[in-house]
Amino acid sequence: MADSCPKPATTGSNNPTPVISSKTLFQGRRMIAIEHNGERYALRITATGKLILTK
Repeated sequence: MADSCPKPATTGSNNPTPVISSKTLFQGRRMIAIEHNGERYALRITATGKLILTK
């Protein structure tokens, strides 16, 4: 998986969008759970190195 990432976009202010490395998020795992608005989602790395988010 590449570590390069496009330059973060800015919102209306001078604060750039934060960038978090997938290595930091996954910590060697292939799947993590993300909770958003009381719903749980699965973010996983495919065999080809792409990310898939499912509910």
